[in-house]
Amino acid sequence: MRDMSRMRVRVVNRSALLLCMVLVFSFFLPPQLLQWQPDTITSGQWWRLFTGHLVHLNVNHLLLNLAGVLILALLFPRFLPADRLLWITLLMAAAISLGLLSLRPDLASYRGFSGCIHGLAAILAMTGLKTDRWFSITLLSALSVKLVLEGFGLDRSETTALIGGPVIWEAHALGFASGLLIAGAGFIRRRTPKQSSLE
Repeated sequence: MRDMSRMRVRVVNRSALLLCMVLVFSFFLPPQLLQWQPDTITSGQWWRLFTGHLVHLNVNHLLLNLAGVLILALLFPRFLPADRLLWITLLMAAAISLGLLSLRPDLASYRGFSGCIHGLAAILAMTGLKTDRWFSITLLSALSVKLVLEGFGLDRSETTALIGGPVIWEAHALGFASGLLIAGAGFIRRRTPKQSSLE
């Protein structure tokens, strides 16, 4: 019974579930007040650098991002503890938002957590290189190919129709790059099995 209980905790990661709950709660907040929007950010509404990643275009958009978080939690049972997940997500959100201000001056607004998901995937894959090298390399390679395809405008039309707005591939690329930088800089320390089994 004890082993089964531990297995359930590892499969259903608490910090991942908490993140999903935050995204669901944010869906019911007024997106016009929270979305990433350059003119309002430059006029002093700095919180949009972070909150723009918590709101979504529609239910399908939210569900896709929730699925992305849960898939990462299943692929990486250790995932990240809630405190690290919080500051890492804030750091990635700021990096993506500032990057969009620089790279996409034409972009009127942005909503969605997918850029941060790409960053989390990069971090988890990088931290998994020592224990599951080939799986991590495969995931990093697959994400790199996906970003290249998105950059060339491929594999976006169906998603655009589903979420009710364009796929901003630059946000994905910025999230992925920021995740690689965070992991590469050594900010994420891999926890021991004893510490991670309770997450």
